Amino acid sequence: MKNKKLLSILLAAAVTAASVLPSGAVAASAKGDIDGDGVIAAADLNILQEHILGNKDLTAGQTDAADVNDDGSINVYDVVALRKLILSTPRELDHTDATDRMNSGYSDAVKKLALEEGGAAVKSTSELKAALSPYFSESVVNEQLKKYGDSFFNESVLIVKPFYFDPDEYAIPHTVTRLSCGCSTSYAGTYTTKNVTSYLNIRKEHSASSESIGRIPPNAVIPVSHGSGQWAHVTYNGISGYANMDYMQKTADPATEYKSVPGVKITSVSYADGKVTVSASQYVMPESAEFCAASIVKAVIPKDEYYAQEANWTVSTTATTTTTTTTTTTVQYPLAEKKLNEIGRDLKAAFTAASSITYYGHTPDMPQDDNTSMEWYADYGFTNGKGNCYVMAAMFCEMAKLLGYDAHQISGRVPLMAGDYGPHSWVEITVNGTVYVCDPDFAQETNLNGYMITYGQSGTWMYVKDSVMS
Repeated sequence: MKNKKLLSILLAAAVTAASVLPSGAVAASAKGDIDGDGVIAAADLNILQEHILGNKDLTAGQTDAADVNDDGSINVYDVVALRKLILSTPRELDHTDATDRMNSGYSDAVKKLALEEGGAAVKSTSELKAALSPYFSESVVNEQLKKYGDSFFNESVLIVKPFYFDPDEYAIPHTVTRLSCGCSTSYAGTYTTKNVTSYLNIRKEHSASSESIGRIPPNAVIPVSHGSGQWAHVTYNGISGYANMDYMQKTADPATEYKSVPGVKITSVSYADGKVTVSASQYVMPESAEFCAASIVKAVIPKDEYYAQEANWTVSTTATTTTTTTTTTTVQYPLAEKKLNEIGRDLKAAFTAASSITYYGHTPDMPQDDNTSMEWYADYGFTNGKGNCYVMAAMFCEMAKLLGYDAHQISGRVPLMAGDYGPHSWVEITVNGTVYVCDPDFAQETNLNGYMITYGQSGTWMYVKDSVMS
């Protein structure tokens, strides 16, 4: 037991001020703009967290900006306030754009994809695979997974959108032209020899009795510019003449020429009002560019700068500048999201991480009730790496919610060694109608299993549930 008097020691420790502002501090920038670059962003949050952890000193000009809640102290409350300020402050996000264009390896699904659909913000290889698999072949998806592996997603978020441009909308229609000999372009294309065992003659005129000026071997590839159904205008090995079409079969139509080749280029990514807006322009690519019907357009965003997890695109097919808006939902628990990305998106790993922080429960002014929010408890634990049972439960509950579980933080009581009950917090997770208890503090204090146990289970504590916090 952490307290020697309790069967389950619970809570303690309020937030101790990391520093108190000196009376002569000079305000160099706005509240939250600690680095003074004119933008309130993740870089400022990193400086503040490093300072609170004792890893970085603030300059005299930074102290006032770091006291975000203006209470005269710089502590974890300012971290919470700064995070909220970041989420409410418009800013440009650093990004790079990358586009892969292809003429094969895409499915009919991408052809049917509305331009406002199919976009996604992905943070792992599994999410990238899920985002692309409906539209592209396994080989194409695997190539993308090679480009964007686990190490990439440790540092970055990928906003990805598949596009399809119907070639018929951009192709120059083939017009049939006829020569004085009667042959026309309706027979143009690529041919090969048929029923030829030795060679096919290239004749000087449209006649089987005409002089042979060249020979075409079996299975050769023969370009044809004009034809009549009986004779074809051919060029082979630099020799131009006429070949009998009875011994030829068409393998491909003439290469299509296009009036323009469309492309999409992302120009900026900005954040405001809980939404990420991607500004992009559809443009005409250089004449040397090959027409590709499908493409994967991507914006690479540093993970520390990104606070969204869903992306929906709207793009015009006209070759003018368009605005692409990603309607987003804000990541509810960014520090929990960051921790999951570090340890792996696994429920048991999340439980282990929450139960492994340093126990911190002896300071009498640290909250130990449901009057303080789950978010505050969790932020304290993720930021400081220590806390009591409420902190452990809140950390695990946030991570479980992000993993898609029906999880709730509970505030209640357990028996004390000296008698009566003391305050305690744990997490309930409901799976297939069964309610399980996950108690990181129990696991830490007793070295027994506190993961996915049930109320009344032998070898566990007697839980008295008072309220649901989350």
